[in-house]
Amino acid sequence: MKQLLTALALMGLSTASFAEALEQYDSVTEMIHARGDFDESNHSFEMLSDDPVAFRLSKPSFASDSDEVVYYENWRAAIYGVYNTFAHTSLNSVTVTAEPLQYESFQNMENFKFLEDKAVTLSLTREEALEALQSLIDVDSFDDIKTKTSYGYSWSPEFENVYYEDRDPGIDSFTSSMLGFCTGFCR
Repeated sequence: MKQLLTALALMGLSTASFAEALEQYDSVTEMIHARGDFDESNHSFEMLSDDPVAFRLSKPSFASDSDEVVYYENWRAAIYGVYNTFAHTSLNSVTVTAEPLQYESFQNMENFKFLEDKAVTLSLTREEALEALQSLIDVDSFDDIKTKTSYGYSWSPEFENVYYEDRDPGIDSFTSSMLGFCTGFCR
């Protein structure tokens, strides 16, 4: 009887732990579509290679946006790609190119261009990405960067502290920790 109770308790514990696990996807394309923040139809997502995995994310901007806004939004797109990939897939390495997509205006979204001179490319392994993050905030795994909400998974408050420029330590510290893995407009 004691063995049966122990086995049932362990099954319940493993089921509870399994229920807490982050959503996992078989591919980057599946993850991007499920998350819904980027898409091929509006030119904000392009799969560049399946092996090795490489893709482009393009945060929309407008000609009237300041360089600072474009810079931070572009870095957030790069970080989004890397850290969502490692949180929601089993991939061991990824290359993410973030290249701003600029529309002439909100009224004229037919005309757009990619800002190639502002593109950044991050190439990291799972281990490198976690170590870079751990140098800034206290996390044990990629599970720690997400919080379950009624709308799905969002960045955890700790991760938001490196994802936004008005937080501490802030995105500037995060981008500095990424410079060794970055090519392009890394500043």
